[in-house]
Amino acid sequence: MTRHETENVRRRDDVVLDGLSFMLADVQDNLGAFLTGLLAAYGWPSANIGMTIAAGGAGAVTARLLGGWALDRLSCRRALLAGCCVVTALSVAIAALFPGFWQIACVHFLAGGAGALFSPLLAAISRQTAGDGGYMARMGRNESFNHMGNALIACLMSVAGSTAGPLAPLWAIGGLAAVSLLLVGGLTRRADAGEQTSPGSAPRIAKGRQVVHALSDPRLLVFLTCYLLFNLANGATVPLMIERQAVYHFGDVSSMTALCIVVAQATMVPVAFLVGRSAGHWPRKPPFLAALAMQPLRDLLIIRSAGWPMMCLAQILDGLSSGIILVLFYAILSDLASNGGRRNLLIGVGLAAGTVGALLSNFAGGLLTSAYGFNTAFLALAGSGAAVFFLFLSAMPETLEIRRASARRAALTGAS
Repeated sequence: MTRHETENVRRRDDVVLDGLSFMLADVQDNLGAFLTGLLAAYGWPSANIGMTIAAGGAGAVTARLLGGWALDRLSCRRALLAGCCVVTALSVAIAALFPGFWQIACVHFLAGGAGALFSPLLAAISRQTAGDGGYMARMGRNESFNHMGNALIACLMSVAGSTAGPLAPLWAIGGLAAVSLLLVGGLTRRADAGEQTSPGSAPRIAKGRQVVHALSDPRLLVFLTCYLLFNLANGATVPLMIERQAVYHFGDVSSMTALCIVVAQATMVPVAFLVGRSAGHWPRKPPFLAALAMQPLRDLLIIRSAGWPMMCLAQILDGLSSGIILVLFYAILSDLASNGGRRNLLIGVGLAAGTVGALLSNFAGGLLTSAYGFNTAFLALAGSGAAVFFLFLSAMPETLEIRRASARRAALTGAS
């Protein structure tokens, strides 16, 4: 293949990945929110709504654990991505047409699992199409388009829901999954290329032992704990802000919801892009620590005031923090996997840990709010954020040095 043809292929994959990241943003992130609105409009009791939403979370955790393991063994990434789009579209259609408890619980488990696989699949495809050198820039671009899609499509769906009824956003999510299925067909065969193994890795070690070795790395355990705690500190913040707005009648709840989504996501767009462009040569630890430090500050600002200026500032901090962490998440796990592979497994386990943290955050935040009030819940979230900052500061090494050491070993092995 000539250089011109290679550039055309890469440009085609880039455009498709941009479109998929934009289209699938709302499919994987906001299906539960719109489903909650639909079930509430149908008059379902809170307990039943909570169980169906929890089924989606359980599906997400299961899919991310199994999906990361499978992606290290399977190279049919386009087929897997297409299958996730089909499952999502069918699940949404069944939920809209047959709104019974067991039907929705089952299909949300499937849809939650399919949606949770979009992120690791796009990460695996990005590495194959962009290569090691362009991987982090590509992931930053993915996250940038993802946040752009979250902001724009969520606003459009909110308008559709208020004008055409609560079923409209659900059908729109099914339509986005269908359009994404068409985009998958535009990816080139490079998306299904086999994983390249490091010359310095030990080929004689059994695959099972490699998995155990990768998952028992103390640095990985520290990072997974930090990522879980970050999501524990972050997950319930926006729902509690919106609930407080409604309980105390501080302002229009719909406007507050739109503000929370748009301000944070719009901030993440340039932040994710810039971090992705710089992550190839920047240290990971200082910007990650800076991002972690913003979380408790954000909760303290929310306690101080429920006015619009303070809420905007809090969501800007959320955009800065999450925009940095969501990109460096892939960089750090890629560094930790560089010596022995299992990159997709580590990403799947990390995303599952983040999902568990977010679920625990909403559960604990609700209990604390019911028992002690909103300010106590926000203080607890701030305490969790401060704890993860000090844990990362004291226990997590700089992983860029791990990658560089692995690259030097690989070069020496190849030379010998």
